[in-house]
Amino acid sequence: MSNVIATMSDPRVVMPTPHLLQREIALSSAKRKVVCAGRRFGKTIMAARMAVGGDEYNGFTHGLLDSKRVLISSTSQDQSDIFWDYITDWLVPLFNHPAFYKNEVKRIVRVGQGEIHVKTGHNPDALRGGGVDLLILDECAYLDANAWAKVGAPMLADTDGDAVFISTPKRRNWFFELFTHAQAPENTGWQAWHATTLQNPFLKPEALQRLMQDMTREDYQQEILAEFLEGQGAVFRHIDECATLQPKAPYPGQFVFGVDWAMTNDSTVIIVLDKQTRQMVVYDRFNGIDWALQRGRLMTLYQQWRPEVIIAEENSIGSPNIEALQREGLPVKPFMTTAASKPPLIESLVLAFERGEIVILNDTVLKGELMAFERKVGATGRSQYSAPEGMHDDMVIALALAWSACTAPVFQMEWI
Repeated sequence: MSNVIATMSDPRVVMPTPHLLQREIALSSAKRKVVCAGRRFGKTIMAARMAVGGDEYNGFTHGLLDSKRVLISSTSQDQSDIFWDYITDWLVPLFNHPAFYKNEVKRIVRVGQGEIHVKTGHNPDALRGGGVDLLILDECAYLDANAWAKVGAPMLADTDGDAVFISTPKRRNWFFELFTHAQAPENTGWQAWHATTLQNPFLKPEALQRLMQDMTREDYQQEILAEFLEGQGAVFRHIDECATLQPKAPYPGQFVFGVDWAMTNDSTVIIVLDKQTRQMVVYDRFNGIDWALQRGRLMTLYQQWRPEVIIAEENSIGSPNIEALQREGLPVKPFMTTAASKPPLIESLVLAFERGEIVILNDTVLKGELMAFERKVGATGRSQYSAPEGMHDDMVIALALAWSACTAPVFQMEWI
């Protein structure tokens, strides 16, 4: 990357010329950018350039030279040092400027009102501090999920700031969910990019060819092709083959609902299955609204599809909602999720995918939850099924409940 360009903010500062995809990401107006990329794609240098900023971004300014406060967090001191070295090397022409300040110990550089602070994020609490305009989480698949959920996100509240998440995958952990979230069309302000190492035009073809010989197949898939590999305890297979449908408008037939309740951190999900064709026809997913409105949305779906039965999770918050809906005359049956009842519920759905008996919507969020869902073996030897730590399984549970209603005769259902 020998070519350089000068920023219009200060013509003395020069930075490497970005390749086309790096520039596309930097120019995007999305408030939340999620970049899943292979090693040596140029993730670090791209993020460092965005942190420095400048007029070259045609209005989508980001960083230091635009008087923005930037926090960069990476996984280790060595990786943080790479960011620091890039940034300070580029800014050498400003070292004698009266508005320039640099603190090597704290890894802080300022130009006027603009600031870049480079930190190690292995411990999320170490990132706590004042508000910032731009948060960059580098190799965030290897960071604790709380680096964003509990520390990073609140830091952007005062400034309505931007966040950039950049990483090579680490199987299907919280970064996978973040990437899936950014792909969903309803999540406005989010945008996702997938890039392989092979898309870096500055790398030599012969070096790229040697990677295939030097790495295992799985390592090459994850580290070079940036693929989200199945987790060690992955449960569902053949998801893409079964996910071929688009949502349908109401039509005559026999239908069943599966409902997983939530209020804040998780989402309430209602999934509608056609009992005869074993096809998913539509779903509703929402959070942060009161129980009366949630029941109202379920009632609306009921009036559209007239299901034979609605299987709803009963645990804690579910029970009063179920009782309220039953008083309204809806055919709601409770399911109490326990260590004993959950495995057979999930395993029935697993077999449906294995046998190709179910067809679901080609929906990013649903597929993401199914792909990440995992199995662990407890101390007693019993299978335990759940989403990985920091992720969600609301849609998986709702789908499993709806599937149980499709396949089990009403008189045999243990939850009646």
